Amino acid sequence: MAHATPKRCRQAGCGKTTTERHGYCDTHADQASWGKFQQQQRRKGPRVYTTKKWQETRDHVSALAKCLCINCLTKPQRVVKSGSVCEHIVPVAKGGTEQLTNLSFFCNSCAKTKTGWERTRTVDEILKRYGHTAINLHL
Repeated sequence: MAHATPKRCRQAGCGKTTTERHGYCDTHADQASWGKFQQQQRRKGPRVYTTKKWQETRDHVSALAKCLCINCLTKPQRVVKSGSVCEHIVPVAKGGTEQLTNLSFFCNSCAKTKTGWERTRTVDEILKRYGHTAINLHL
């Protein structure tokens, strides 16, 4: 197995070399914050979108929407476009739930537009603009 090439320590002004992945010599190894970041991520618990329950919910919503973007279908000038993203209408961070009344199926462009737009909006504004896309309304 090949050995790593020694590189200069990432700490400003340090002339020592290291082969550690974090890039700091033994003296400055405490500067490597990646381990702290990983510990914080573990404390937060499992990621929602990688759980089996969410994957089943996403597949169910996709089947109900027949893999079509509900947002594009409900625009005044109706467009039939393939969807690929199961989207919370009201984000979980703003009090949204995992119920069908808060889920929709969007194409990538609609999902990106919605996600960018909703960052600075209230729950009422989000519901006014996207509430009609709830999957339970289109069953």
